[in-house]
Order: sequence, then structure tokens, then C-alpha cells
Amino acid sequence: MFIVFVRILFSYLLSFMILAFFVIFGFVYLILPEKYRYQSRLFYWMVNLTYIGLVKATFLNVSIRGRENIPHCPSIIAANHQSVLDIPLVGSLVGGFPHIWLAWIELYKWFGLGPLIKKLSLPIDVSSLQKAVKSLRKSVNTVQKYHAHAIIFPEGQRYTDGEIHKFFGGFVALAKKTGRPVVPVRIFNLEKVYPPGSFLAARYPIYIVVGKPMHMNENETDVAFKNRVHQWFIEQKNPETETQ
Repeated sequence: MFIVFVRILFSYLLSFMILAFFVIFGFVYLILPEKYRYQSRLFYWMVNLTYIGLVKATFLNVSIRGRENIPHCPSIIAANHQSVLDIPLVGSLVGGFPHIWLAWIELYKWFGLGPLIKKLSLPIDVSSLQKAVKSLRKSVNTVQKYHAHAIIFPEGQRYTDGEIHKFFGGFVALAKKTGRPVVPVRIFNLEKVYPPGSFLAARYPIYIVVGKPMHMNENETDVAFKNRVHQWFIEQKNPETETQ
């Protein structure tokens, strides 16, 4: 138990150093207007190094299947949400390609990380229907302006039961308005490693499955497309259970 505790503390220390390094060297970009950040390859090269560093700092075994399905053109990446570690894991998949996160507005209140999250994402406020529509409209307009991926967690919040829950339709609106494909990403076991509120991270293999880009068909309704993407997530099997 002592060794585990030391490993966790070392992991936290490394993560803090990596984030500090990013903030220090990315400070100039972080204070610039969004049009400069969202179009800078150098900035996202630093962001990608930060993602990779944070993933490595966990000392977890991560297996990825279908990474080649991430397009080299702007798309909408939709992933299930289990832990705060989803962010560097999913972010590292795009390999430094410019990207914009769509984030729950409550994350902006996080002590210390709130201002950083605000600079790398667009807020989604679901406290009322009016605010949800307004924030989604702004997100669509912003995403359309830039040659960048949009990354979203369609479940809207983190779940720790390992199941796929109801999807909100924000990613459908983005796909419909921008004409971009949706790339589904299913993450397995992360809820066992680092659930919300946990301090100690468990040693568990992480599996990531990246699906092929899914385009909204010409005569397909919003609900039908949302259900088709949702069904893909349901059909994915944990590689760990498949080998047992």
C-alpha cells in the first residue's frame, strides 16, 4: 500500500509539473484572442505534448484500437465520459490537430484549472432550455469558423457505472450545421481507475475504441442520427471481457 501511495503522489507531482510547463510556455497563446489560438499549430503541438505527458504520468497501460479513423480534416469527436482523465486521453488521439472542446460551464468554476479550461473550450450551459440553445448556437458559429475538430461528451456528465447513458443532441446540431462527420470514441475501464472524487488511482488497463466517421444522411432525422451514433457505443464490447 505504501508503494501505491508513493506512486500516486509521484503521478500527481508529474501532472502538476506538466501543467505548469504548459501554462508557462503557452501563456502568450492563452492570452491571445481565440482566432489565434484555434489556428496555431505550434500551440496545439504544445497542447498535444501536455496530453501525452499527463497520460504517461498516470503509469497506466492504454490500448487504442481504430486510431486511424481520426480524420485529418475537421470533424466532431464524441466520447463517453467517465473521469477527468478522459480529457488528455481523448485529446491525445488527435495528434496536435487544432481542436475545440465543448465543456459544461460548471467546469469553469474549478479552482486553479477553471481559467485554463475556459481558454481551451466553449461553454455549454444546460441550466435552462433558453441558455442551452444560446450556448449551442454560439458553439456552432465558432466551430464553423475554424479548421479544427470539435470534441464533445454527448452524455453531458461523468458516469461511473461503465454503461452508456442518454445522449444530448448537441453533437447532432453540430454535424447538421457544419456538415462534418461524427467520430465516436468509446473508453473502457476508466471509471474503475479514477472515478470522480477519488484521490488514489487504481491500476487497470484502459481500452479505447475509435469508430469510423459517421455522416448524417441526407434524409436522416436528428433523432435517427443521434440514435445511430448512440447504438454504436452500445454495441462496443470491452476488449478485456472478450478475451476472458
